[in-house]
Amino acid sequence: MDTETHIISQLLFYPEFHHQLPKVKPQWFTKPLHQKLINLMTALYLEGTPFELIRLSKALKGAELIETLTIQQKVAYKSSISPYLRELEYNYLHTQFIDRLGNLNLNKDLNGLMQEVQQLLDSTQFSSAKAPNSIVNETNKVVDKIVENIQKGQRLTGKPTGWKFLDKYLGGYNGGDLIVIAGRPAMGKTALALSLTKDFAATGGKALFLSLEMSNEQLAKRYLSLIGNIPNYKVRNGALKENDIDKLCNIANSQTINFYIDDDAETSIADIKAKVKQHKGKHGLDLLVIDYIQLIKGTKQNREQEVAEISRNLKLLAKELSITVIILAQLSRASESRQDKRPLLSDLRESGAIEQDADSVLFPFRPAYYQEEKPVIEEAELIIGKNRNGECVTIPTTFEGQLTLYKENTNA
Repeated sequence: MDTETHIISQLLFYPEFHHQLPKVKPQWFTKPLHQKLINLMTALYLEGTPFELIRLSKALKGAELIETLTIQQKVAYKSSISPYLRELEYNYLHTQFIDRLGNLNLNKDLNGLMQEVQQLLDSTQFSSAKAPNSIVNETNKVVDKIVENIQKGQRLTGKPTGWKFLDKYLGGYNGGDLIVIAGRPAMGKTALALSLTKDFAATGGKALFLSLEMSNEQLAKRYLSLIGNIPNYKVRNGALKENDIDKLCNIANSQTINFYIDDDAETSIADIKAKVKQHKGKHGLDLLVIDYIQLIKGTKQNREQEVAEISRNLKLLAKELSITVIILAQLSRASESRQDKRPLLSDLRESGAIEQDADSVLFPFRPAYYQEEKPVIEEAELIIGKNRNGECVTIPTTFEGQLTLYKENTNA
């Protein structure tokens, strides 16, 4: 008996398999009658109507009804249909993939081809293979991981961020998490993101920073300012003394961290997914930082829908690759009109989907930004506005404008 017939016969004969109907797609089947039966049985199941052949016969023609009866009678014994469904879906996706691969427009440039291939890969995802797992199995895995970490002297379930309070309240950087850093222009979003990435890479983490706004050269100059503790304007303008040059050369040449940057400004969500997967396969990856979400291109016409699509895809990418994704986002001007200018979740621009998809939302806030005279080292705040796995608190920080550096204030 072929795979299609086996599945249909089991579904017709054994009601206990009907719960799988909602995830069975008619297009997986090659025979029109099989497609029709799947549609009929699924509709009845979703209505909560027990179906028997007498109910199906109303929608079947004479020859179809006879063939359906014949299929039902072919059942020799009860057999799980799950492996047969996976086989059927695999064959369907394989055929579709080959067909669409043959229709690729090879005249496109490399970026266009990569985007088209990524979309092709995204559409080739199994739906029948993923099944719910027992909470007992999952809790046992978590306990094993906690015990293993404790034995290694680690208390975190995620990877150390390099910031004590972020480790405490976020539990480190956990695979599958989407973290949003949101703020008004000039509040220091990029400075915070670069500071966090530098500190994470210094702990041995593997990081990739995608900048859609600044060039690699600009990022590198900022980074040199951070690690060399040299004012940014001196690095940017080349106003360095001999000892500064020696210091930078020694630091730059002695680096061993796994920290990559990319300034490709013409980036769609499909480009990003392809690039990140390729990078992880080649270099490994724990943390992805993207500056910033409003500059990413989506496929929707409406901008709110486009941002929602991008946000959801980044959350799914974090889960698929088991990495932490940090995405920067602009806030609306709403906070500027309030007496207390501290940002709120409602200030996120263009789409509530960013807030919904995010596991954590961090707001860098510099009260001194609104003062005429700013101190060299500002007392600043990192507000955790959303935390799916813990408390929403304010972490005391300092901001050094000359270095564009954020640091947590562990003495506060």
